[in-house]
Amino acid sequence: MAETAFTNVLFVAMPSEAARNGDYALPTVFLSTQSDESRHINNGYGILLTLLQSPENYSLLERDMRYAFWQNHRIVDAAMGVFIEYASRNRDKKRDSYAELWRRWVYDDYYRSYLAPLEKYGLKIHHEDIEEAWNQLWNKFYVHYVAQFFATGWIANFWRIDPLQESEYEWFEYKYPGWYDRFGKWWDHYRELSTPNGNPPIAYADIGYVYPHRCWSCMIPCLVHEDFCYTEVNGQIYTYCHPLCQWTHQVAFQNEYEGRPTPNMGRFAGRRQWEELYHGWEWQDIVRDLGFVRSDGKTLVAQPNLNFDEKGMWTVDHLQGLGYQSPIVNFRRMTSEQKEEYAAEYRKGFTIR
Repeated sequence: MAETAFTNVLFVAMPSEAARNGDYALPTVFLSTQSDESRHINNGYGILLTLLQSPENYSLLERDMRYAFWQNHRIVDAAMGVFIEYASRNRDKKRDSYAELWRRWVYDDYYRSYLAPLEKYGLKIHHEDIEEAWNQLWNKFYVHYVAQFFATGWIANFWRIDPLQESEYEWFEYKYPGWYDRFGKWWDHYRELSTPNGNPPIAYADIGYVYPHRCWSCMIPCLVHEDFCYTEVNGQIYTYCHPLCQWTHQVAFQNEYEGRPTPNMGRFAGRRQWEELYHGWEWQDIVRDLGFVRSDGKTLVAQPNLNFDEKGMWTVDHLQGLGYQSPIVNFRRMTSEQKEEYAAEYRKGFTIR
């Protein structure tokens, strides 16, 4: 799934965008890598056809194809979509948006020409999942919510995320109609709060943003609020960004699948969410524990801008008194009624002031 469907957006679409922005080293490396993907694709297809010769494999292949597609969509689209749309400064309206690239490389070239024809061999394809992935990218603004989250939580990162300029808004609205009403004012706030001149980090500014839960399956936060769901698995409550991620954990990765033992599946076990590890900490201690402080002992590695004047950089001193609460820890402490009430409110989303 990764090699055949999603490496095109990584090794073809992203090098193209890098070249548009003057980076020619990345295309040189990535395009040579993509030539190797052809071999991986052929190997995978041969193995798949071999497995399809035995009908007893069908149900497990159906399960694997289903969760693999959705996990790749959630993770790869989150990363590549943000890189291509928000790390670029080339706003030529003739260049393809990430959604347009995805429609070509994943929907047309993979789903329609590779995945759908497998049905003639007896493999059930969940067409609704591919349509829902497209719906997430186009109608539910998935990539843009990811970019908003990355920028909101900049203090927990180890890279810089500079603000969008107002001149860039037109491109986003042209490529994604309705973008401005959802995100324009928030990026205004981010730009205004990108310097520490008496400002709190944007995550602590009273602008209406709701810090999200994290999905236990794909590990991407639950950013499309209307799809938020939760359930109990093996005696513990977990939250998910979408019912398909819930299905992946609750059904696909269990000890049995449709009555067939699957002992070698992963278990999504352990302490997978960093939020749990730092529940109740202060941010100045969190970034020190993460190692995200520079050699001077105070300047943060991450910055919400590309200002290289040391006087304008954020330090641990700017984080004093800012405590952190893990959404999942607090959610698990609620009663059943409180959880239902909270989830209903969460699904309503939020409005930036």
